[in-house]
Amino acid sequence: MLTAVAAILGMVPIAPTLFWGPMAYSIMGGLSIATLLTLFSLPAAYVLVYRVKPGQ
Repeated sequence: MLTAVAAILGMVPIAPTLFWGPMAYSIMGGLSIATLLTLFSLPAAYVLVYRVKPGQ
């Protein structure tokens, strides 16, 4: 997660430029969505695969 945040913040300086701006925005958006999906889908998959009950 720290790597994704560093990459997202690293794209901020080039985001307003005309040439690299659209690519920077798409990288920032893709990394943000992928990180959020990973944070929510991996624990859910773990619960489904290992049949973890609440409170264990």
